[in-house]
Amino acid sequence: MRAQSGHAILKAMSTDELVKRLKALPLRERQKVFKAMLAFEENRQKPLPTKTKGVKWPDVEARAKKIFGDRMLPNLVLLEREEEMS
Repeated sequence: MRAQSGHAILKAMSTDELVKRLKALPLRERQKVFKAMLAFEENRQKPLPTKTKGVKWPDVEARAKKIFGDRMLPNLVLLEREEEMS
């Protein structure tokens, strides 16, 4: 039987199979595997925080003033509700 690399074994093995094989290992061997997994996680490079560009939101108030000027528009929803109640 030919020895396989760790990646090839994991690709061909489901999580359930991996857990079953880990449970079958003696305690000391299981501890070695878990220590290696923890060391791998600790040594894994963390992604550098990316600076996100701030979103420039449009100035709705300025746009409305440009379109409508200083006019006050009636709230049509409130007017309709008042009509329904009377």
